[in-house]
Amino acid sequence: MVVRLLVALASLAVAWLGFFFYRDNFSTHYGAKAVSATAFRSGEIPWWNFHAPGGQPLAGNSNLLTFYPDNVLYLFLPAHVAFNLHFLLHLIAGFYLMRALCRARGVSERAANFAATMYVLSGVVVSATAFYNLVTAVALLPLALLAIERKSWQLLGLAFGLMLLAAEPVTLIGAAILCAGRTLLSLRAIVAAALIAAPQLIAYSEIAAEVERAVGFSARTVLTTSLTPLRVAELFLWPFSGFLNDASAPRLFSTLFLGIIALPALFRRSRYAAAAVVLLLLAIGSYNPLVRVAVEQFASVRILRFPEKFALPLTAALVVLIALFFERTRYKRVWMAVTLVPLLWTTYRALPLDWFTPYDVPRVEAPGRMQLMTANMAGLPAREEYRRRAERYEPLFGAAAGVRYAIGRSSDNMHSLRSRIVAERFAAVPLDLKRRYVQVATSPPFLVPRTVAAQDMVPAFERSTEHVAPRAFTSAPGRVVAYREVGQTIEVDVEASGPVLLFVNQSYFKAWVARANAQELETLPVDIDRLGVVVPGTARVTLTFGRRRGLIVAAWVVSLLVMVALGVSGRTDRTNRTDGTDRTDGTPAEPFVL
Repeated sequence: MVVRLLVALASLAVAWLGFFFYRDNFSTHYGAKAVSATAFRSGEIPWWNFHAPGGQPLAGNSNLLTFYPDNVLYLFLPAHVAFNLHFLLHLIAGFYLMRALCRARGVSERAANFAATMYVLSGVVVSATAFYNLVTAVALLPLALLAIERKSWQLLGLAFGLMLLAAEPVTLIGAAILCAGRTLLSLRAIVAAALIAAPQLIAYSEIAAEVERAVGFSARTVLTTSLTPLRVAELFLWPFSGFLNDASAPRLFSTLFLGIIALPALFRRSRYAAAAVVLLLLAIGSYNPLVRVAVEQFASVRILRFPEKFALPLTAALVVLIALFFERTRYKRVWMAVTLVPLLWTTYRALPLDWFTPYDVPRVEAPGRMQLMTANMAGLPAREEYRRRAERYEPLFGAAAGVRYAIGRSSDNMHSLRSRIVAERFAAVPLDLKRRYVQVATSPPFLVPRTVAAQDMVPAFERSTEHVAPRAFTSAPGRVVAYREVGQTIEVDVEASGPVLLFVNQSYFKAWVARANAQELETLPVDIDRLGVVVPGTARVTLTFGRRRGLIVAAWVVSLLVMVALGVSGRTDRTNRTDGTDRTDGTPAEPFVL
């Protein structure tokens, strides 16, 4: 009890004073979660991020975990505290769930504690704390395996449902590989997982065809972080590739180091050993001819970006094998020293944790729309580099301080395809055209006098000074009287003697809903990627993002109820099991083979 209290107090201190700053946390997740927190506190689902370049979907963005249960923390805690707790809670849960899994495999409490400690100190798990969505797998992988050991479809449905909410396809496939060695997913577990993930799946379906990810990735991009032979050796021997911002080679995880003990542990007749081999063959990506050919030939496979991610389920499998090996070795103290000392040193070097103070940047009182280019800070130590980036309000971190960005692409590729085109053209065109792109991207709402019809708007936009749209339109005399953002809703007051085309400086998506006088208005893209609304005359126009809001809210309520029901029933459904070393099916643990 004392240990648990100390862990809780230490976690709160880290969450309040620290910041998981590195990589995607900085460039994508923290700014968006800080924006989402404001919406949650006002009693709204965060549908739209006004701070991303041209705006960007929030609820539909599967990388942001809008419907994940720990979002409740953002209701009553500062954004950075809730953000940090997301990582710490999954690390703590990962420890206890891995310990429970190892106990279910028949090992002693000492061996289970050793394995669980190894797990949370492993290079892959420590490196995963640079990714808000990926760190969920640290807890959910052992939960899924524990469900298999206990033969609990409830826990299995809960684990895979939460993994679907976190929407990381590689770790999801990795978890399925780990579980498939024992039993196929039951229909009840599949239905439960689908119900839990329903709000995220519905929200994503509204934007799926219009975001950059819809076009898929190239084979080269998908295979970028394949594990090299040296990095495979790093699992067992030493963290050869450095830490944090060492750019010696493309990689996702800062380090993979687990320990030499994993080598003898691999020599077992075990489904975990078989699964580990399969996962390793997938993780080496481009070095595996079967994987390389599959990625090059089949575009549908390319949703599984970065084979290196298979190292996380691989680590989970190896840790279970280590627990079984440790249980039977006569040299427990030697193995503990040889394993835990270098792991502690690796954790100290690789943990992407900094003080929060350098990132607590002042809020921008009059944000407007800003265009900030990323500075070249190569060669700086990671913490110094990211502190300087915070001072510059670099995209998209500055959203947490109220900054809005004009032109650019988000690092998670969940902006619109049209915005991608604008960003690419902005980088390529001469200075006079750059000014025009910036002018459009920073314009307040206005009535477009007339448009030139163009299906391919880019050349039409760059050839003339006219506004372009899919069809020609001429507005009646009028003006914009007022523009307001009320939470997640935009209100625009228009005075006009007849039909007008209203330009609203947000990215165009079909999911925008414009209404005036209880009537839905036509929306269309203007000047490549901005939102246009056809207004019949004088009216107050309200704009909301998301056409299936009611369905998504209902699905979220069902999702939460299913999670609670599965958690309660899965906890109580532990029949045919003792609190000792017995297996859930009453059979002895797997034999040791060396």
